[in-house]
Amino acid sequence: MGRTVPTWRGRVEQEIEILVPYRRALSHEDRCRFDAMLHDVRMRRAAGGMLPAHEAWRPMLLSMILGAHERIQALEERIVSLQQHILSLDGVNHDQH
Repeated sequence: MGRTVPTWRGRVEQEIEILVPYRRALSHEDRCRFDAMLHDVRMRRAAGGMLPAHEAWRPMLLSMILGAHERIQALEERIVSLQQHILSLDGVNHDQH
């Protein structure tokens, strides 16, 4: 028996293929950002396939948002780490005076 609904991976790749002209029109910097978002979608294929949606965009957008949140969280952690490092250096400088 054949499938009546294309696989999640197939639907996503079809949607991505439709976006090729849009991607080509982007600046180099935006193209890199766009590729990163598509990478986020591909990295979360298993989760996206769990939604019984016939439209691929809902799980695609969720995957992109999760990827953006992941990067924001990593930046927040890096900021905290740098702040702690600066405070520790400041403490060392005060001890030397």
